[in-house]
Amino acid sequence: MDKDITSPFFSIVIPTYNRALLIGKTIDSILQQQYANYEIIVVDDGSNDNTEEILKKYSATNFTYVKKENGERAAARNYGTKLAKGKYINWFDSDDIMFPNHITEARKMIRKYNEVEIFALGFQVQNNNGTIVQRSTYSLPTINKIMYRGNHLACNPVFVRRDIALQNLFNEDRALTVSEDFELWLRMAARFPIYCTNTITSALIIHNERSMITMNTEEKLIPRFEKVNQLVIDDKRVAQFLGTKKELFLAINYMLLSSTLAIAGYKKQAINFSFKAIGLSKLVLFKKTFFVTVWYLSPFKRSHLKN
Repeated sequence: MDKDITSPFFSIVIPTYNRALLIGKTIDSILQQQYANYEIIVVDDGSNDNTEEILKKYSATNFTYVKKENGERAAARNYGTKLAKGKYINWFDSDDIMFPNHITEARKMIRKYNEVEIFALGFQVQNNNGTIVQRSTYSLPTINKIMYRGNHLACNPVFVRRDIALQNLFNEDRALTVSEDFELWLRMAARFPIYCTNTITSALIIHNERSMITMNTEEKLIPRFEKVNQLVIDDKRVAQFLGTKKELFLAINYMLLSSTLAIAGYKKQAINFSFKAIGLSKLVLFKKTFFVTVWYLSPFKRSHLKN
């Protein structure tokens, strides 16, 4: 294990809510790091399960557990960011797995790009039995130019220098929950290059209780996607960053909303947002999400739709 204390100190900030059955595996994976100069900060966002009891066995000097009133993930991440002592912060989800090379690869990026403000490592998506569903890597050395296409990142692979993180906190509006990370990446991309490496260092685990799965009601989906678009319009730096692709970005986001609504069975709303997307940019007619929407609205799928 690398114990070079002259190298950067890292803060791994883990927001958690009712993940008692999963968080132990996450912490154990972090403790297997090849690199030893880091701290773990778990911010319990008001769990009502036995999360605190599960975490009592972790008594290492580099481990901190704090519990606060529920305020959703963005608030928990911000809380942990303000407690962090590391040169760099990594927000890691409490139901995912960190591979032993995670922080080692982060240190390589810092050396390569001279204490860069923000960067992303490769990651994979897998189900509970370990089957890999997707490997997320990058075709360019920076991701900025393709941000208009949608969210290509997750929290786990992203590292941000602490001074920059404190100046660019997550938006704590509850309506934004599940997309709060994407909104932050957009703000960051408008201000800094986001460097990338294709080395995979973590796994996002698919399970039935993930927020992206449970928060799929009409009442939560529509405000979330509309909030992202409104924030993009209101932030002059982000709007300028997107430039001529701003309308296409908005259209892509609405078409993703449309397909998500269609899959969830909200037919009328899916149609409405499809037309809204097409009205902004006809290029969305060539996007996969458009064909997904059409398929789920077709007569072959109607037996699965809600009215």
